[in-house]
Amino acid sequence: MLRKLLIVFASGVILSIVAFSGAWLAGGDRLRQDITNGKNWSWAFDDDDAAVAHGPRKTRSFALQSGSQLAMAVPVDLEFVRGDTTQMTVEGPSEVVDRLVWDGSRLSLNGNTRFHKTLKVRITAPEIAGLDMDAPGDVNLHNLNQQSLRIDARGAIDLDADGKVDRMFVTSAGAGNLDLGKVQGRDATIRIDGVGDVTIGATGTVDVEVNGAGNVSLVRKPQVLRSRMNGIGSVDHDY
Repeated sequence: MLRKLLIVFASGVILSIVAFSGAWLAGGDRLRQDITNGKNWSWAFDDDDAAVAHGPRKTRSFALQSGSQLAMAVPVDLEFVRGDTTQMTVEGPSEVVDRLVWDGSRLSLNGNTRFHKTLKVRITAPEIAGLDMDAPGDVNLHNLNQQSLRIDARGAIDLDADGKVDRMFVTSAGAGNLDLGKVQGRDATIRIDGVGDVTIGATGTVDVEVNGAGNVSLVRKPQVLRSRMNGIGSVDHDY
């Protein structure tokens, strides 16, 4: 309990420094160019229950390849469901949806647009290689059944997943709460470079490195555990 309280305390102090600097370094030229051009950095958020919808809403469909690594550069409420078909739909205010740019793997916003609700993204595919979350998001991955999964969270991300994945690679460089405890897996590699909590259920080799302030919870006992704490962090054995 004390360690978790220390993590929470430290999170408040270093969140703005670590999260932004981590994203600045991880995002590289693309992130710096977006900021310079004023793209994707004028978001305002309201809770769905509290916000009042203004103006018409619209749904667009986008083509994607099953097994692709997908990137979200706008705030999203994303749900993935494993299925035989492959499709992605995005629903939100018309003025925002009309300005979305999809290059086959990355969803971004053209120009500098304010909006008060996250976009609802629904993905159906046999599998998804992983997600690069470059903006805040609420993510749910259902019924996964694949060899590997890579999650790269650079924003404020709340993620829940279930299913079966042989190898998991998880990086949290912003402020994230990533719960993969319901995913049955063998090996997992976890990196926390910002402020975050990661829950994992791998039973083979688990490799953990914390460079910011983070907590990793193991819900199943791994055969091999390697951990390196270069910041404020802990590995909890919750099995």
